[in-house]
Amino acid sequence: MVKVNGEKMEWHGGMTVEDAIKFADYPEYNYPILVVIVNGEHVKNDMFKNTPIADGDEIKIMQPLAGG
Repeated sequence: MVKVNGEKMEWHGGMTVEDAIKFADYPEYNYPILVVIVNGEHVKNDMFKNTPIADGDEIKIMQPLAGG
């Protein structure tokens, strides 16, 4: 099991940061602006598909907001 923004997500081998983003229901067009932290370490946007997540990881996904 991993935690994504505080919610439990079932883990299985081979999962990546991209799987966690999909679990959190962020559409792919938001990927360029997302900020992802895995166990306190920033994951660059171009590495979402290649960064593995392990059982027990804690993932935080944030989308910056702008207003006017």
